[in-house]
Amino acid sequence: MTTEITEQTTPTAPAQSLEQDTTRASYARATALAARLVDQAQVLPDTVETRRELGTDTYGVRLHFGTGLAAGRGVLETAGIVDAEVTRDDVRDGVVWIEVRATVDGIPLIARALTNTADADQLLATSDTAEDSEATQPIPTVGTSSTALPVPGIYAVRPLTAVKSGA
Repeated sequence: MTTEITEQTTPTAPAQSLEQDTTRASYARATALAARLVDQAQVLPDTVETRRELGTDTYGVRLHFGTGLAAGRGVLETAGIVDAEVTRDDVRDGVVWIEVRATVDGIPLIARALTNTADADQLLATSDTAEDSEATQPIPTVGTSSTALPVPGIYAVRPLTAVKSGA
Protein backbone atom coordinates (compact mmCIF):
# COMPACT_ATOMS: atom_id res chain seq x y z
CA MET A 1 0.00 0.00 0.00
CA THR A 2 1.38 3.37 -1.03
CA THR A 3 0.56 6.55 0.81
CA GLU A 4 1.05 9.83 -0.94
CA ILE A 5 1.64 12.92 1.07
CA THR A 6 0.36 16.00 -0.64
CA GLU A 7 1.13 19.55 0.32
CA GLN A 8 -1.78 21.71 1.00
CA THR A 9 -1.55 24.88 -1.01
CA THR A 10 -3.09 28.18 -0.24
CA PRO A 11 -4.57 29.94 -3.23
CA THR A 12 -2.95 33.28 -3.90
CA ALA A 13 -4.74 36.32 -5.15
CA PRO A 14 -3.67 37.52 -8.56
CA ALA A 15 -1.09 40.25 -8.34
CA GLN A 16 -2.56 43.69 -8.91
CA SER A 17 -1.01 45.74 -11.61
CA LEU A 18 0.42 49.17 -10.97
CA GLU A 19 -2.54 50.63 -12.90
CA GLN A 20 -5.02 48.92 -10.57
CA ASP A 21 -3.11 50.19 -7.54
CA THR A 22 -3.20 53.75 -8.91
CA THR A 23 -6.92 53.49 -9.65
CA ARG A 24 -7.62 52.05 -6.22
CA ALA A 25 -5.63 54.84 -4.56
CA SER A 26 -7.56 57.46 -6.56
CA TYR A 27 -10.82 55.89 -5.44
CA ALA A 28 -9.69 55.88 -1.81
CA ARG A 29 -8.71 59.58 -1.97
CA ALA A 30 -12.08 60.49 -3.52
CA THR A 31 -14.09 58.61 -0.91
CA ALA A 32 -11.99 60.20 1.85
CA LEU A 33 -12.71 63.66 0.42
CA ALA A 34 -16.43 62.89 0.24
CA ALA A 35 -16.44 61.74 3.86
CA ARG A 36 -14.50 64.84 4.96
CA LEU A 37 -16.92 67.20 3.19
CA VAL A 38 -19.98 65.49 4.64
CA ASP A 39 -18.41 65.60 8.12
CA GLN A 40 -17.78 69.37 7.84
CA ALA A 41 -21.16 70.29 6.32
CA GLN A 42 -24.21 71.42 8.25
CA VAL A 43 -26.47 70.73 5.24
CA LEU A 44 -26.21 67.11 4.17
CA PRO A 45 -26.42 66.19 0.49
CA ASP A 46 -29.19 63.92 -0.75
CA THR A 47 -26.65 61.82 -2.64
CA VAL A 48 -22.87 61.42 -2.49
CA GLU A 49 -21.41 59.94 -5.65
CA THR A 50 -17.84 58.72 -6.13
CA ARG A 51 -17.26 58.11 -9.80
CA ARG A 52 -14.48 57.66 -12.30
CA GLU A 53 -14.03 60.65 -14.57
CA LEU A 54 -14.61 59.78 -18.22
CA GLY A 55 -11.55 58.43 -19.98
CA THR A 56 -9.29 58.59 -16.92
CA ASP A 57 -8.25 56.58 -13.90
CA THR A 58 -9.11 59.55 -11.68
CA TYR A 59 -12.08 59.29 -9.36
CA GLY A 60 -14.10 62.36 -8.48
CA VAL A 61 -16.87 63.32 -6.06
CA ARG A 62 -20.33 64.66 -6.79
CA LEU A 63 -22.56 66.01 -4.07
CA HIS A 64 -26.20 66.29 -5.10
CA PHE A 65 -28.07 68.48 -2.61
CA GLY A 66 -31.50 68.17 -4.17
CA THR A 67 -33.93 71.04 -4.64
CA GLY A 68 -34.89 74.22 -2.84
CA LEU A 69 -33.37 76.89 -0.65
CA ALA A 70 -31.74 74.49 1.84
CA ALA A 71 -30.16 72.56 -1.04
CA GLY A 72 -28.69 75.79 -2.40
CA ARG A 73 -27.31 76.57 1.04
CA GLY A 74 -25.56 73.20 0.98
CA VAL A 75 -23.80 74.14 -2.25
CA LEU A 76 -22.74 77.51 -0.81
CA GLU A 77 -21.46 75.81 2.31
CA THR A 78 -19.45 73.33 0.24
CA ALA A 79 -18.00 76.21 -1.77
CA GLY A 80 -16.90 77.83 1.48
CA ILE A 81 -15.29 74.63 2.74
CA VAL A 82 -13.23 74.12 -0.41
CA ASP A 83 -12.78 77.84 -1.16
CA ALA A 84 -14.36 77.66 -4.61
CA GLU A 85 -16.57 79.83 -6.76
CA VAL A 86 -20.31 79.22 -7.06
CA THR A 87 -21.88 79.34 -10.50
CA ARG A 88 -25.49 79.95 -11.41
CA ASP A 89 -27.23 78.68 -14.53
CA ASP A 90 -30.74 79.98 -15.17
CA VAL A 91 -32.03 77.14 -17.34
CA ARG A 92 -35.66 78.05 -18.15
CA ASP A 93 -38.96 79.16 -16.63
CA GLY A 94 -37.54 79.99 -13.20
CA VAL A 95 -35.39 76.84 -12.91
CA VAL A 96 -31.86 77.59 -11.69
CA TRP A 97 -28.89 75.29 -11.12
CA ILE A 98 -26.44 76.41 -8.44
CA GLU A 99 -23.15 74.58 -8.72
CA VAL A 100 -19.56 74.41 -7.52
CA ARG A 101 -16.86 72.82 -9.67
CA ALA A 102 -13.43 72.57 -8.14
CA THR A 103 -10.38 70.36 -7.88
CA VAL A 104 -9.54 69.59 -4.26
CA ASP A 105 -6.18 67.92 -3.64
CA GLY A 106 -6.23 66.66 -7.25
CA ILE A 107 -9.77 65.29 -6.92
CA PRO A 108 -12.53 66.68 -9.17
CA LEU A 109 -15.51 67.90 -7.13
CA ILE A 110 -18.98 68.94 -8.22
CA ALA A 111 -21.65 70.08 -5.76
CA ARG A 112 -25.04 71.11 -7.15
CA ALA A 113 -28.59 72.01 -6.28
CA LEU A 114 -31.69 72.83 -8.27
CA THR A 115 -33.50 75.95 -7.12
CA ASN A 116 -35.92 78.53 -8.44
CA THR A 117 -35.13 82.12 -9.39
CA ALA A 118 -36.28 83.59 -6.06
CA ASP A 119 -34.15 81.16 -4.02
CA ALA A 120 -31.14 81.68 -6.28
CA ASP A 121 -31.51 85.47 -5.98
CA GLN A 122 -31.68 85.14 -2.20
CA LEU A 123 -28.60 82.89 -2.09
CA LEU A 124 -26.42 84.66 -4.63
CA ALA A 125 -25.83 88.32 -5.30
CA THR A 126 -26.37 89.36 -8.90
CA SER A 127 -23.33 90.68 -10.74
CA ASP A 128 -24.63 94.31 -10.59
CA THR A 129 -25.10 94.08 -6.82
CA ALA A 130 -21.66 92.52 -6.35
CA GLU A 131 -19.96 95.31 -8.31
CA ASP A 132 -21.83 98.01 -6.35
CA SER A 133 -21.02 96.34 -3.02
CA GLU A 134 -17.32 96.07 -3.83
CA ALA A 135 -17.19 99.77 -4.67
CA THR A 136 -18.79 100.78 -1.35
CA GLN A 137 -16.73 98.58 0.96
CA PRO A 138 -14.73 100.57 3.54
CA ILE A 139 -10.98 100.75 3.11
CA PRO A 140 -9.16 99.43 6.19
CA THR A 141 -6.85 101.86 7.91
CA VAL A 142 -3.36 101.16 9.16
CA GLY A 143 -3.52 99.33 12.46
CA THR A 144 -6.88 97.70 11.80
CA SER A 145 -6.72 94.01 12.55
CA SER A 146 -7.66 91.83 9.58
CA THR A 147 -9.68 89.64 11.94
CA ALA A 148 -11.82 92.62 12.97
CA LEU A 149 -12.86 93.47 9.41
CA PRO A 150 -16.34 92.33 8.37
CA VAL A 151 -16.44 89.91 5.47
CA PRO A 152 -19.25 90.64 3.00
CA GLY A 153 -21.48 87.74 1.97
CA ILE A 154 -20.87 88.23 -1.74
CA TYR A 155 -20.25 85.41 -4.16
CA ALA A 156 -18.88 85.82 -7.64
CA VAL A 157 -21.27 84.23 -10.14
CA ARG A 158 -20.37 82.93 -13.58
CA PRO A 159 -22.97 81.30 -15.82
CA LEU A 160 -22.29 77.65 -16.52
CA THR A 161 -22.19 78.49 -20.22
CA ALA A 162 -19.08 80.61 -19.53
CA VAL A 163 -17.47 77.74 -17.63
CA LYS A 164 -18.22 75.30 -20.46
CA SER A 165 -16.83 77.62 -23.11
CA GLY A 166 -13.67 78.29 -21.07
CA ALA A 167 -14.32 82.05 -20.77
